[in-house]
Amino acid sequence: MVKLAAFDVDGTLRDRDYLPESTRVALQRLKENGVILVLCTGRSEYEMSSLREELGMDWAITCNGSHIGYQGKTAFGTPFPQETVRDWLSEAGRSNHGLLLYGAEGMYTNRAEDPLFLRAREEIGFLEPILLDLSGGEASLPEVYQSIVFCEEHEEHLYTGGSSHDFYIHRWRPWAVDLNPSGMNKAIGLRRLLEHLQIAPEDAAAFGDGLNDMELLASVGTGIAMGNGIDELKAVARHVTRPMREDGIAYAVDTWLLPV
Repeated sequence: MVKLAAFDVDGTLRDRDYLPESTRVALQRLKENGVILVLCTGRSEYEMSSLREELGMDWAITCNGSHIGYQGKTAFGTPFPQETVRDWLSEAGRSNHGLLLYGAEGMYTNRAEDPLFLRAREEIGFLEPILLDLSGGEASLPEVYQSIVFCEEHEEHLYTGGSSHDFYIHRWRPWAVDLNPSGMNKAIGLRRLLEHLQIAPEDAAAFGDGLNDMELLASVGTGIAMGNGIDELKAVARHVTRPMREDGIAYAVDTWLLPV
């Protein structure tokens, strides 16, 4: 019996503002059967608060596993050292790059109208970030659990020092990359939550569609790739369901989690 189900958001639960009604019904069925529902996304707690509340969920694993929130408040987190964040901001100023910095209660940027951020917002949607005010020095920096750097791959080393071992790196566009603290990914975040809730990994299910869901699906008893997901993810998943827009969540719930 599955006791907890974790869901990626973009491409899994929804596409921009479209969330299938069949998905809402399937999530409600899971809740009525005592299954704990968890968002598990590369986005921030701040961005996910309205969706989490809309779907009646308490838990959200955000920032690719670096932050775990309960009802919108930090339960566990692994932030970057502030010195690292300050170095990024200095480099971004020199290199004319835009940054998004994900805190627990806000999403921050160094450039209000960065053209690549505007492109990303057009393609996948973002809330409006808060322009950082650094006049107060380092004390004015929030705790940061994830950064998006809008740069090309050959410029990535300016922020990672050329070492992929010091960060969890997820490049989702040729011109945009997620950076998380070393050792973090969605699977690590979920494992921490499962331990807190005293639920075994084999009693958990997870849904995803992208590259940053690879570890997540492989870490649970029932890993389910969306039909619209990438081939690499489907290869590690226990099951492959229909695409998100073809009632993929509902099909998986009816077939493997709560068969009727």
